[in-house]
Amino acid sequence: MTDVLGVGLTGTGWVADVHAQALNRVSGAKLVGVVSRDEKRGGEFAKKHGIPKVFTDHRQLLEAADLDVICVGLPNHLHEQVVLDAAQAGKHVICEKPLATNLEEGQRMVDACKKAGVMLAVGVELCFVPKFVRAKHMLKSGALGRVFQVRQVEAHGGPHSPWFFTRDEAGGGILMDMGCHAIEVTRFVLDYPKPVAVYARMSNETHPDSELEDHSVCVLEFEGGVTALLESSWSLQGGMESHLDITGTEGVLYCDLLRGTGMRMYSQKGPADDPESILWSWQDPDWLWNNGYPQEMEHFLHCARTGEKPRVSGEDGLVQLEISYAAYESAATGKRIEFPFRPKGVERAVDLWLER
Repeated sequence: MTDVLGVGLTGTGWVADVHAQALNRVSGAKLVGVVSRDEKRGGEFAKKHGIPKVFTDHRQLLEAADLDVICVGLPNHLHEQVVLDAAQAGKHVICEKPLATNLEEGQRMVDACKKAGVMLAVGVELCFVPKFVRAKHMLKSGALGRVFQVRQVEAHGGPHSPWFFTRDEAGGGILMDMGCHAIEVTRFVLDYPKPVAVYARMSNETHPDSELEDHSVCVLEFEGGVTALLESSWSLQGGMESHLDITGTEGVLYCDLLRGTGMRMYSQKGPADDPESILWSWQDPDWLWNNGYPQEMEHFLHCARTGEKPRVSGEDGLVQLEISYAAYESAATGKRIEFPFRPKGVERAVDLWLER
């Protein structure tokens, strides 16, 4: 396998745009194609990012001789088929979180890639954020003593596409969207302890047109006595919060992803490329890097070349789904749910909550 890998994208939405920007900053990547059902939109996307080919079906992309890795940025319910087809074609896969809409789909995806001998990585970029990578180092160094609590909060006013609010396409609401980040970055900084049990509460507070949850609080217990308090919300008005707080017997560490950049600005109209940054705002000189996207892609491509296990693998995606299952069950029943928890026949993860 060559040092430069040919990468194809499925989808032209927000996350595909971010992935394209990130991949164009990675020396070991070459964008070779993009898939869009809308040829005009696909053409505009390809022109913006310097992509030579546009396809209307992912199977056409998989047949491209110069493709080594396919990056799946489609609605959640479409992940499985693309991954299974990619495995059959012998292509490595980077799949956006969540891995799938239920555990059985996810297991088929993991099994297919393992059988084909191809990489299956899951896009949870918070595990590559410089602040959080440094936080993990500080924990391992013993700077905080014995860590006993982690608190992760990620909240804003709601996602950018309507499919996020649908059971069939998304498989769940905020828990399946930003909750994946909360679960995985907590596991990452704690160095992947075994989850023991979860207690969760969730509700729909500000999106009455959707049946899905837009606010979730989970108390996740890990082996060794560490407790994680995970708050994920689409109900925060007036901006966005993203931070990770770690408490130990000899110290505390606060990591704020969005503030404290050293660039605070007051503007009555906002800059031309970010008109929402009005009045006082924190300016980010390199949003992509500070949110971990180029580092994530560089790591995944390294794993595709070497066979090294990705930092966030398909198996990790299954753990995320199992924790989500248990959280939905807890929110529905009011009970603390212990692991393992893998009920069969669940069509969409959120059904464990909706059907109660």
